[in-house]
Amino acid sequence: MEQPFIIDRNTTIKQLLDFRQEEVIAALTKLNKNFNKLRNPVLRKILARRVSISDACKIAGCNIHEFLRTMENIGFQLQTSSSDSLPLKTEGFQAPAPEATIELDVRPVLAENKDPLKLIMLKANELKSGQYLKIINTFEPLPLINLLSGKGFSAHTQFISKDLIHTYFHRTGTGNIAPVAPPKIEKTPLYNIETLLKKYEGKLVEIDVTMFEMPKPMLTILEKLEQMKDDEALFVHHKKVPVYLLPHLREKGYEYVIQDDGGSKVTLFIYKL
Repeated sequence: MEQPFIIDRNTTIKQLLDFRQEEVIAALTKLNKNFNKLRNPVLRKILARRVSISDACKIAGCNIHEFLRTMENIGFQLQTSSSDSLPLKTEGFQAPAPEATIELDVRPVLAENKDPLKLIMLKANELKSGQYLKIINTFEPLPLINLLSGKGFSAHTQFISKDLIHTYFHRTGTGNIAPVAPPKIEKTPLYNIETLLKKYEGKLVEIDVTMFEMPKPMLTILEKLEQMKDDEALFVHHKKVPVYLLPHLREKGYEYVIQDDGGSKVTLFIYKL
């Protein structure tokens, strides 16, 4: 007999999916259309690993009690208390003391249409034992979290309000951790892009994400790639080099070339070998 899986608002989406993936996705997409992103394997890997039920409800604009009841209907068991039939557990990550926190507000950098990745990496490498790096932003930097998690850092996110997100990074690795460096970006000669355009003529998908605010450009690109065939290529009009996205492309077996005119126009050509 299958043991009941007990959940509360701090249970991660990954834990739900590991236990009963197909039923969870079907139930959640019926509850709220924003959970359709869980059908995309790439986005599912990025979003589900560390996002809790509480966080997911905030992101999707979903009532947490409706979410939990939906999970209960497909076989999960809710953590209960004597005073409340709904889980109201609030334990979890507590923000560290100010003296143990290095704070970095990246909103002014983003407002100037610049990328804060290099600055974040420098700050992350300066962390001493027991210190936390607090990133203040308007969205949860999921690609950055994944990048740093592979470099010996843990991450915790607090959703302060709709447009205010605090993400804390803390060293968890032991010994000497190799310096964290942003992905190397090399501009591609124009003739190389023209050659690729000819090669993929008739099999080229073109999108424009210049009008979107982060992190929608990244999510749009990943969704489009998941819909495409392996012999197709994606031509992206962007307003800056998406440095957060590049490690994920390589991880998924994609190659990319970049053309940056030094202004507000960047084009990317993404394809599989």
